[in-house]
Amino acid sequence: MRLVFVHGWALGPECWDLVSPLLKSFPQARVDLGYFGAPRLPDPHPGDILIGHSAGFLWGLRQRADWAGMVAINSFSRFCLDAQGRGCVKPAALRAMQAQLARDAEECVRNFRASIGAPAAPELVEAAPLAEGLELLRSFDVLPHLGEKPLLVLATKDDALAPAREAENLAQGLGASLFFSEKGGHGLPWAAPEFCAGKIEKFLQAQ
Repeated sequence: MRLVFVHGWALGPECWDLVSPLLKSFPQARVDLGYFGAPRLPDPHPGDILIGHSAGFLWGLRQRADWAGMVAINSFSRFCLDAQGRGCVKPAALRAMQAQLARDAEECVRNFRASIGAPAAPELVEAAPLAEGLELLRSFDVLPHLGEKPLLVLATKDDALAPAREAENLAQGLGASLFFSEKGGHGLPWAAPEFCAGKIEKFLQAQ
């Protein structure tokens, strides 16, 4: 069993620096989607567990269907609202992000990271993979890709980007375990690492 950590949009693998040491008894790998330099994509292993933050969970589901288990942190069934009301933001809001990214990638990333309480971004910003990440958020629907694998959903009640109802939509797709932290915003991996690691460890032991 190996834990494969995937960071969210406009973030990097360092967002797991506080969670990863708390799960050191498990083999681990971190994906780097290349938003601030060269990407790093670990080769798949049998028994891998996807641990995805926000859009990182969507990316992991798009990459492969044979995860042994999955953990979604601050994630959602959809990002853009659909006709049934599933999603986090109106499509126009995402189009505005895409326009800002095309106009000034550094400012777009800086503003987004500040809005979720993430540390300042590195100076080097790679616009092309960031644009690909926004396109994934525009179109990807998680529910058809969940399969029958064990799923743990971790969320916060004060997440201004991914509302609680979206965590519920995601968990209901598989009848998954869902746990809320009272606080942490959209940054559970760095705002509440003990909460994340404790729930993940119990989930893994149960599987």
